[in-house]
Amino acid sequence: MATDQSDGSGIRVPPLENTAFFSIEADDDYVRIEQSLGNQVLYTPEEARDIAQSILDAVDEASHE
Repeated sequence: MATDQSDGSGIRVPPLENTAFFSIEADDDYVRIEQSLGNQVLYTPEEARDIAQSILDAVDEASHE
């Protein structure tokens, strides 16, 4: 789901006041990720893990720079 930015063409991070609000919670057999921007709200557990892993990978990469 997330794109690999390892080639150095990282995504520009917008100022905090311009970021989308999001809320994450379980919803039966799905993970509900509500965002103030975007349409999709239900993700399979595998998709949610992919999103979470992408976030953790970016944190790890930023911590090493």
